[in-house]
Amino acid sequence: MAYEAESELGTNNPRDALLKLTVAELSSMARNLYGLNVGGATAKKELIDLIVNATQKFKGNADIQVVSEDAQDEEVPKGYVKIRVSAGPLNPRNRPIIIGLNFKMASLPVNQPIVMPGKWLTCLQDAVESKAVIGTGTDGREELQWIEQQKHPFTIMVDNR
Repeated sequence: MAYEAESELGTNNPRDALLKLTVAELSSMARNLYGLNVGGATAKKELIDLIVNATQKFKGNADIQVVSEDAQDEEVPKGYVKIRVSAGPLNPRNRPIIIGLNFKMASLPVNQPIVMPGKWLTCLQDAVESKAVIGTGTDGREELQWIEQQKHPFTIMVDNR
């Protein structure tokens, strides 16, 4: 799959890893992993330029790897977690989730298992929003109440922190 080259993008010359991919794989990577609108970009060089520029912005992606569904849980290194970010009401089109930590940004694909350093998990845990609901007060009357919910729902599949 196209995401196998993603782990090599943190190296000195990411273009070497991308040159091994087909135009279709590059287009898929640009759209699904970086949320880029490739539009009419059909030339391999154009797609590689788009992805390399995106990797400069998302330096945190070097720490994050998409894994296959059947990847063994033992393959998650110490200090890392395996998670799956789910689509939610705030992300109905399953676009990648953008998170930031210590001046690094990363793009997390939705509905795919990923392995990432445990420190990045705090970004998802801290992303909550308050939602107003009508509830029943102690006196039995309706009142406005606020509840907190995860902005980007996720599941921890393996925790090796």
